[in-house]
Amino acid sequence: MKRVIILLLGTLVLSGCSIKMAYNNLDRLVRWGVSDYVDLNAEQRKLLQREIDQVHRWHRQNHLPQYAEFAYAFSKVVGDGVSEACLNMVFDQFEVWFDEVETQATPAVIAVMQTLTDEQVATLPAKLSASNTELAEPEQDKSLAEAQTLWAEEYAEVLKNFIGRLNKEQRAYLARRSLEYQPERVLWAEYRQRFQTALIEVLKTRRSEQFPTAYRDLVAARESYYGDELTAVFEHNRQLNQDAASHLLSNLTPRQSQRFVERLTDLGDDFAELAAES
Repeated sequence: MKRVIILLLGTLVLSGCSIKMAYNNLDRLVRWGVSDYVDLNAEQRKLLQREIDQVHRWHRQNHLPQYAEFAYAFSKVVGDGVSEACLNMVFDQFEVWFDEVETQATPAVIAVMQTLTDEQVATLPAKLSASNTELAEPEQDKSLAEAQTLWAEEYAEVLKNFIGRLNKEQRAYLARRSLEYQPERVLWAEYRQRFQTALIEVLKTRRSEQFPTAYRDLVAARESYYGDELTAVFEHNRQLNQDAASHLLSNLTPRQSQRFVERLTDLGDDFAELAAES
């Protein structure tokens, strides 16, 4: 779940979407996401909205100024290239921010879960399974070559939204590096199934005093559900992704470099304006 959330946030930032529009409608996006798994009643929807509003206010006041400062600072150093150490620092910071958001949001998640009826919990496994199938689908029953081609295409598409169209040499580089990609989506879906099975068991105790602790313990131990194969593949692909990003972002054309800096600066402006709205 942690990785999925980080990927969603990263995709939003790197896409052509309006950050301010998406952020100001974040409560609606969260409600839509929850409705994919649980049909809440009126009282539950009111509770969810109150909890979302509280977390949203905290995030706007405490995190957005940091995002703005980070984007501005990063825009001033990318002209000298983007080293692997720099990228490690970036993603380490993302992890810190995610952990802080998760800590802030966990009481809200627990509060809503404690209100779920037996009927609502009973419908969860099928809906979660459908979501896992959707996650795995792009690589399910696909050849290794097809999965590697998809990786290169998606990588190029993300970069395009940040630096503009890739040139022939950059596309050729991604094609070569794609041969190192190891399919992981089916493994992620299998991990989620294992974790979700444990979550359903924990939810059976949701009306007990032990539930908040049991839920927190489960989330803290989520990586224990990865399995050796997913752990190895994830670490391999993480290194591949960072190597490719370091190379490509350190070998931009002047025009691409200018667009990269402008995009980072625009993101900083968006985050600063959103923070000011608090």
